[in-house]
Amino acid sequence: MTLWRKLLRRLRYRLRLSLMLVVLLSGAFAAMMMSIGLSWQAYQSLPYPQSDKLVWLQGNMLDEHDKTIMENAISTPVAWQLAQDKQLFDKASAVLYSHSLLRGSVVEPRIETTYVSDDFFSLFNIALKEGRWLSQSNELGTAPNEVVVTECFVQQYFPDENIIEQSIQLDDRRYIVVGVAACDESEPQLYQSNRMSEVFLPFTLMMGDRITGMDHLAVRSDLFLVGRIKQENAQLQLTLLQAQFQTAFEQAQLEQGISGRATLRFSLSPLADKLKGQLRTTTQWLAFAGVGLLVITLVNAFSLYLLDFKAKQNQLTLAIVLGAKRGNLQLEQWRYIALIFLFASSLAIGIANAGVWLMQFWSKETLAHAVWLKLPWWSFLLVGAFAQLCALVFVKLAMSQVSFKDIRSQLSGSGKGQVKQLPKSMSQALLGLQIGVGIVTMSFAFWLLSYFGGQLNTSSGFNSNNLYFVELQQSNYDRSSDAIQARYNQAMINLSALRQHPSVESAALAGVLPHEFVFLEPLSLVDDGSDSVVAYLQLSGPNYFITSGLRFIAGGGFSEDDLAINSSGKKVVLNQLLAQRLGVTAADIGMTIYDRNQRPVTLVGIVENTFSHTSQAQALAYLPFNFISGNILVRAKAGEKLDLHTVTALYKQQNPSQSILKLVDIKSRMQQLNKTAMLSFLAGLVIALMMLIQVVAGMYGLLGYLAILSTPVFYIKRLVGAKVRDVLIEQCWSRASLVLVAVVIAVFLSLVVASTFGILSPLLGIYLLFAIVLVGSIVLVLELHHVTKQI
Repeated sequence: MTLWRKLLRRLRYRLRLSLMLVVLLSGAFAAMMMSIGLSWQAYQSLPYPQSDKLVWLQGNMLDEHDKTIMENAISTPVAWQLAQDKQLFDKASAVLYSHSLLRGSVVEPRIETTYVSDDFFSLFNIALKEGRWLSQSNELGTAPNEVVVTECFVQQYFPDENIIEQSIQLDDRRYIVVGVAACDESEPQLYQSNRMSEVFLPFTLMMGDRITGMDHLAVRSDLFLVGRIKQENAQLQLTLLQAQFQTAFEQAQLEQGISGRATLRFSLSPLADKLKGQLRTTTQWLAFAGVGLLVITLVNAFSLYLLDFKAKQNQLTLAIVLGAKRGNLQLEQWRYIALIFLFASSLAIGIANAGVWLMQFWSKETLAHAVWLKLPWWSFLLVGAFAQLCALVFVKLAMSQVSFKDIRSQLSGSGKGQVKQLPKSMSQALLGLQIGVGIVTMSFAFWLLSYFGGQLNTSSGFNSNNLYFVELQQSNYDRSSDAIQARYNQAMINLSALRQHPSVESAALAGVLPHEFVFLEPLSLVDDGSDSVVAYLQLSGPNYFITSGLRFIAGGGFSEDDLAINSSGKKVVLNQLLAQRLGVTAADIGMTIYDRNQRPVTLVGIVENTFSHTSQAQALAYLPFNFISGNILVRAKAGEKLDLHTVTALYKQQNPSQSILKLVDIKSRMQQLNKTAMLSFLAGLVIALMMLIQVVAGMYGLLGYLAILSTPVFYIKRLVGAKVRDVLIEQCWSRASLVLVAVVIAVFLSLVVASTFGILSPLLGIYLLFAIVLVGSIVLVLELHHVTKQI
């Protein structure tokens, strides 16, 4: 207890220095702890059996120039047939993500449904709490109408019922519940981050009674194939099967009158890359920033400690005169600084855990399996041990900078300032290190600010305020004339009702959300389909562009007469990006363009691009609404809001049998799509500010100490007739040599880091130059300030 009391008394007497060291070091150790822990999570094995053999099928659709026009381009026949191939997989499952409405209430809740093969549950260790798994057949048309629900589904909708063998209705179909699965984090988040399935259904239900040509053409972004691969000849077997699927794909294009120039290419990639790829990129940036912060912090902390140590050098010398041993003095110094580092590392544990919690909270919608992010217990021990090692190194370096041989000289110099200064060589080395690390980290921070700031400032292309998307629940996509006419009648009734609602300013028919890219449409300037450009498709009603706020660069939109009731729309509107790829300008309004079936359509307008950080700007073609669906884009009046209950009640008044699948607030969705850019921008801002403060504070102290050390030399130069200006210029040139060395090292490190992250570009070079000028200017200003005070 006596030892601890002495140590605490020393901390109290040196409270200001102790607090500064604890605050500085705790932040750096927290960053180090997060970097270590999250990197471990990013690169450790997945929590599934034989996870090193788990893969997912990556399919791409390519044009005739081998350019990717659609990623994750696989169809249900491809996923279903490959999942059954035992030469390729030991176990495999096709996975299709969807949603349905649970019938039985006024506002029918949207349920997250997932169609899976029977191997899905064993692949990912999903526990069965009650009942049994799905009983599936590999024969088309024989899938039973049964489902497995999760515990969360039961607790929310049937808390007091025995759900097994009970019937539930999803959309227009009834199912028997045969099992209850655990509600945990075992399910892989293949499609959307933080999406938890509530109901599992047999995948064969999606296949129907037979495979058609349209099934091969209907590639989807919500469809996946995952499995445990057999290592023998896996890629060769996939190549053989790919040729078969490509033949079926081309045949389906011919049947539909589509020019067969697109090709499919499949590859097997580790599932860990799919689930943890974004986390790995994030942790790499975090580790880079953490190392930079740690180095700068340790430099500043050591400077403060060494100055304090040398200020007490006369006391240490006197202690030696009185018989104290050097080893005992070193041990006493280590106890003090070790306690500082212990407090800092303990505080860092709390800061790091808070940082991980914030990361989970802010990134749960954009980072797959954010709940897996936890700091392993050994990272606390590792950082604690590293902190104590740093404490020992601090003491060793401090003791090595002080000579106790000439005791008389040490005692006579006490109180005159000489012993309170850092050795000049040590100060210059620390200063050079600060300059180099500061240049590197600030240049990358400026790049982050510029890149993601530019993403946030890029116009979305439309006005998202008070804008909503009403998606109608629909299970029948029959293309017969009677079915389309029925959907046309109902859509026009719903549209009229919305426009008459007192909270609605305008409404228009729309196929999908403004930033949802689902359907593809090849367009060409020649009637044989050669040199076609594949674009995403948005089906639009006459008032779509006014409702969305999309601005025309040239031409105009559609009229009521253009609605494609019989799927024979004759007009098209292009966005800027698609117009550029086709080589079309405003002067070409009225020209003929050819669609996927080589039918002529007239170019009537060019609109601005739509943009978000997640989806970026995509080539987009707008065609007249064809009533395959009945979705509507709605703009509420200023100050008004729409909710699901209000819209559902309005739709039920028009037709009690129709239901709303979802009501999307476009502004909230835009914020979500840009969330990653906002977080990255804020991260860059924080890193830039932290490094700027650390570098300026550290250089201010070190340059001041170097100026004090050089004060006798300044006096001598002044005595022999040197002017103040000459002394200042000479000192600046002397400091410039140190800056030049630090700049060379910083440029080399920046090139290495930029190559590692794949961001080597002229823009980064500009920000590196800016960081060099900024740090050099700071050094020059501080040098002039301190030297002027000492002359």
